[in-house]
Amino acid sequence: MRIVLLGGAGYLGTVAARHLTGLGHHVTVVDGLIYSRGDDPARLLPAATTFVHGDLRDPAALRRAATGVDAVVHLGGLVGEPACALDERLAVELNYASPVLAAEAARAAGVEHYVLFSSCSVYGHHAGTVDEDTTPNPLGIYARTKVLAERTVADVLDGRALSVLRLATVHGRSPRQRLDSVANRMTAQAVATGRIPLNGGAQRRPLVHVADVADVLARLLSAPAGDRTFNVGSDRENYTIAQIAGVVEQTVPGTRIDAGPERDESDARDYTTSFARLAAAFPGVCSTPLVHGVREVAAAVAGKELDDPDLPEYDNLAGLRNSLTEGRIRAIGSGECARLHSDYAHADWSPR
Repeated sequence: MRIVLLGGAGYLGTVAARHLTGLGHHVTVVDGLIYSRGDDPARLLPAATTFVHGDLRDPAALRRAATGVDAVVHLGGLVGEPACALDERLAVELNYASPVLAAEAARAAGVEHYVLFSSCSVYGHHAGTVDEDTTPNPLGIYARTKVLAERTVADVLDGRALSVLRLATVHGRSPRQRLDSVANRMTAQAVATGRIPLNGGAQRRPLVHVADVADVLARLLSAPAGDRTFNVGSDRENYTIAQIAGVVEQTVPGTRIDAGPERDESDARDYTTSFARLAAAFPGVCSTPLVHGVREVAAAVAGKELDDPDLPEYDNLAGLRNSLTEGRIRAIGSGECARLHSDYAHADWSPR
């Protein structure tokens, strides 16, 4: 199968590219390398991968990428509310305009299957358990761009096969490592300082290992195409923030939890997620427990495979801030992006 990974040189994409090429698929990665960490894509990606350095907001680049392929997978963009809040227009361009423009290119090229990576963050705050039929409750720029992208891409494809993957919070080891997600951050700090930062504790988060995300993508692409939305994770991997810290404390010897305020007022997300639909469709997926990801990251930090965990190269927020300051990334305000930014600015967030 010929697969294009848009944004495939990042934390998720590098793992997915290795998994897919290992299964014999031909993978092309298109990535703007917006963080400019000095990484060589040839080092991060498997040798069998074709790499194209391209702006994911460029319709011409997206049309070239979609030509002659079986599946387009959009997994690029800015992750998390703090990063999106640095430049809202840029966030809209990368998280909303880009996947819509890619869907337009895929439809024009006759691509059979489009996969959009989204996030369980779309659920925001819910007292009970959420599933794919729960009305989204986006609490900030990041979640709103994801919700609107899901809606508009479906309209653009108009009956062509669309799969939406709403990911739990991802952890574990990747060639393009991130240490800013909750479990990875706690683990890296535990090894480096002996302390586990805990800001809040009662908030609920679902987790998923990065290799399991790649496995779900591979299984989805090999299954008969259809319109579907999946929460990606496992019912067993729903935690509170305090429970995540407890797993890290038990797994990394000689560490202790350094507790702060009960709630982190900058992040009001709080939900337990059902992954029953995914488990029914693909039995046995997402079986990697949190402790496995903790051990991976702890070993990488302790073994000096990773440098100082506080370096910007492991933190998308800090890395994006540097890129903005140095002028290496900006909102381009093209006609296409302006058109789609207007959609976002006038979006109706009432239930659909």
